[in-house]
Amino acid sequence: MADATTDLVLKVGSITSTSLSDINGDSATPQNRPGTLSIIVDAFGPRILQYVQNKSGSAVAMGELLSKPANVSVSNITAGSTTQATTSGLTADAHDGKLCYVLDNADSAGAAPEGEVSIVRNNTATLIDVERDRPFSVALAVNDDLVLISNWQAEDAADGDLAVDVLGVVLGNQGFADTNYGWVQREGYVVADLEAATGLTAGDPVVADAARIGDFDTDGQELWVGYALATVTSDIVPDVAPVNLRLFTAAGPGTGP
Repeated sequence: MADATTDLVLKVGSITSTSLSDINGDSATPQNRPGTLSIIVDAFGPRILQYVQNKSGSAVAMGELLSKPANVSVSNITAGSTTQATTSGLTADAHDGKLCYVLDNADSAGAAPEGEVSIVRNNTATLIDVERDRPFSVALAVNDDLVLISNWQAEDAADGDLAVDVLGVVLGNQGFADTNYGWVQREGYVVADLEAATGLTAGDPVVADAARIGDFDTDGQELWVGYALATVTSDIVPDVAPVNLRLFTAAGPGTGP
């Protein structure tokens, strides 16, 4: 059994191969392990893909840019154990698979389980269950604070998203429905949706915009998600552009230059 203090991995898998029918899939039940990476090559060149779940509240379409949802703070839990936390106000099943980080141990500041991390197995509106195979070393208690951290959950990107929070471009030709699973591209050449009436210069960085890429303008390196492969005129009708995504290791350095 993995332990939250002695093991840094849980339920190990490996990079998988992926077919075109897989890439175009739109499934309510995962056909691959969520978060799985796949390295493929096609006529565009090599690409790195990731299998994600759509948590945006609506369907996503081919070419859209997705990001990880923001962290969720769970303050002052009302009860807990080594595998559960009782709280209120959560959306059922919204946080399945996320990391559950113990931010603060209220009754013994700094002591275990503060700083420990498990994985959310399931959540209801009032209860967070973490993986039984990775329990906290000490039971959670009243008024402890948690943070739920996204990994393979996805929503529409937004202007200002840090590159380290952007997941990639929807690759399947049918997109995928809300709560369904599908593939995004994190690295390599791809044709992505572009902010309307936006021109690009070949070689210039691109950044996240509303479910699409945009011109970096004066944005810092921490927002760069890749670069334009060609000059694009601002009157282009399809509002798409060929770009080289650099999200496997983000083009930007984190939260600042």
